[in-house]
Amino acid sequence: MYPSIAVDKRHRTAYGAVLFLVLIPLYYASWQYHAARPSDPSPAHTTRPPSTNFVGDWLSVQVVEPFDPSALRHHCKSTEWRPTLIFNLDNANGGIGNVRGNILDFIFSAIEAGASIILPGMAARSSTDISNVWGGHAPFDAFFDQAWFFETMGKTCPQMTIYRSAEDVRPDNVMPDNYLPSSRRIDLGEENTKQAYLEHLDSWLKSKPDYSPANRTLVNLERTLWDIDTRSLPPSLRRSLPQSLRLNPSIRRLAALATQTLAFQTPLDPLAAIPQKAFYAAHLRTESDAAAAGWLANANANFSAQTDAYIAHALSHDLRTLYVASGNASELARFRAKAGAHDPPLTVTSKRDLLPPDALRDLDALTWDQQALVDYEVLQRASVFGGFVKSSFSFGVAMARGQRREDLARVAEPWLVQWTEDGVAFDDGWSRIVGRDGWHEERIPRGMWP
Repeated sequence: MYPSIAVDKRHRTAYGAVLFLVLIPLYYASWQYHAARPSDPSPAHTTRPPSTNFVGDWLSVQVVEPFDPSALRHHCKSTEWRPTLIFNLDNANGGIGNVRGNILDFIFSAIEAGASIILPGMAARSSTDISNVWGGHAPFDAFFDQAWFFETMGKTCPQMTIYRSAEDVRPDNVMPDNYLPSSRRIDLGEENTKQAYLEHLDSWLKSKPDYSPANRTLVNLERTLWDIDTRSLPPSLRRSLPQSLRLNPSIRRLAALATQTLAFQTPLDPLAAIPQKAFYAAHLRTESDAAAAGWLANANANFSAQTDAYIAHALSHDLRTLYVASGNASELARFRAKAGAHDPPLTVTSKRDLLPPDALRDLDALTWDQQALVDYEVLQRASVFGGFVKSSFSFGVAMARGQRREDLARVAEPWLVQWTEDGVAFDDGWSRIVGRDGWHEERIPRGMWP
């Protein structure tokens, strides 16, 4: 018989502390190693023969893929469905970053409540004043691939009826005022649970004098943005629900055509989601609406600060071809001149520089926000990306790319840079967000869907 060995609690604590101190440097070294190598490591990306159908190949790739329906299907099966309850998203608005967040929060809230939905649309931005996001109304397919959404939700969540328009519903009752779902940010409060949300909804419904569970009831929901702690969900569910929203195919085709022209300037594999050492992409967020909102008055926020940061970031990765997204042609021209005067010079290009004449006509027929979707697609596929902290557009690009990093098991802690560098909010090695903003930094890490 061997004598038993008793381990003192203090010794266990000491061993744990030593293990922690050993692992932290290893983790940090691993992050530094992988962050310095912003490439998709698949060998196929370097051995595949040249493409004979660049546009078709480019369109066949999504940054987050493949789509696995099992997690979303399981979540829908576990829901208690209410066949008489119908939700409508009343007021989604803004650009792709905000609208996408509004719609994903809405869909998740509907699934949790067991409600059917009306296919969500969105407010349209004024054509004469881009700071006015309430200039009209736009349908779902102004931004998104409607056929893919119906196909995906039909396969994963057949219990949910999706009405194409309000005219198709014919409810018995329409609730007289909008319902604002209670927060699901359990990271900000332990009380923000699914059960609390359902109790809040039921209490709200029962407070309405004409409500009856037996009647078909239409509830207009107030928009929410990043109000669900997505990091508390199963990772497969957090990953799969956003995949139901792909961009409009005709807009994606314009992005593919622009990238095809870009491939004449820099080696670019259309089948690589994140191509190696091909091009840098920047989101220059200095348009008039940003200036009117006071965004550019903050530190590290104006034209000089953003462009200095993007140039330095591109050079640190040895990339001299910059694809720049901006809704302001004069700001693009300023950036092009600044980059060209650099020693050595850098090339700045944009969608308008790259699209052929017939595609430019198609681009000009789109709204301001739809044109930005072309950039949104190209930026996601850059070798390295730089964006601006106050922009949900920039963060949307970075978070999608970050999900791919997670899928590839690439170790990174993107928020660590806030304590190691001045004026940088996010850096995972593939994407870098410059500037600092407390509200976005609080809401986005756990609330934004990838």
